[in-house]
Amino acid sequence: MSNQLTPLESVTALDAHGAQVQSMFTGIAHGYDRANRWMSFGTDIRWRRRAVAGMLPAGQPAAGARLLDLCAGTLDSTLEIHHQHPGADIIAGDFSAGMLAHGARKLHGEAARRITPLQLDAHSLPLADASQDAIFCAFGIRNLSDLPAATREQLRVLRPGGRLTILEFFRPTALATRAVHALHNRTLLPLLGWAATGKLDAYLYLPRSIGRFATVAAYTDLLREQGFIDVRVERLTLGIAWVVRATRPELA
Repeated sequence: MSNQLTPLESVTALDAHGAQVQSMFTGIAHGYDRANRWMSFGTDIRWRRRAVAGMLPAGQPAAGARLLDLCAGTLDSTLEIHHQHPGADIIAGDFSAGMLAHGARKLHGEAARRITPLQLDAHSLPLADASQDAIFCAFGIRNLSDLPAATREQLRVLRPGGRLTILEFFRPTALATRAVHALHNRTLLPLLGWAATGKLDAYLYLPRSIGRFATVAAYTDLLREQGFIDVRVERLTLGIAWVVRATRPELA
C-alpha cells in the first residue's frame, strides 16, 4: 500500500449538487479537522472511535483484511481504523482531491504502508465485486447525489458477510434533538466553521443538508430494500449522531 494520492482523472461530480459539494470540501480542507473539533467540542473523536470498534464482526481477524473508508475526507476515520485494526489494508476514498491531499500528510510509518488514499466517486466505485471485507463511512452519505445508487455500489464491493458501518447525522424526529439541532446548527456551527476555515457558505450548507436528509428509519429501510440484512442502529449523544450497521448476505 502507498500513501501517495492515486487520482482518477475521470472523477467528476454526478450532477450540479455533487460539483458544489466537491468544490466546497476542497475549499475547506485546510481547516476541516479544526472545525470538526470545535463544532463537536471533541465529541466527533469519540463517535468515530465507537463506530470503528464494531466495523468488523467479533472474532474476525483484522490481519490481511481489506477495508474501505468511504468519503474519507482528511483521513481522521481512516487513521482510527488503522489504529484499531493495524493489520488491515485500507483504502481511503473521497472525490475531493484537496481533502485527500491534506489527509495524506498525516500518514507516517506503518500507517503510510497500510493506507492508500484514492480519489473516487462513491456512485461508481473503482473496486472489484466482493473485494472489501468491510466499509466505513463517517458523515459522508448525506452529501451523495444518488443515495440508492451509492448503496448498491457498497453492497456490490462488499464480500458476502461483509459489514457496512455508517456514522451520520440523520434528520432528527424527536423534539429534544430537533431543538438541539436548531440551536447549535443554525447559530454556533456556522460561526465556528467560519472561524476555523474562513468559509461561511460551507457551514451554512451543513445544517441545511441535515434538515433535508433522511431519518434514520428511512435510511435503514433503504438498506434493506437494496439487499442488506442484519441492519442495526445505535443512538449517540441524544440522537445527534447515529451508527448504522448492515451486512451483505452470504451467498445461497
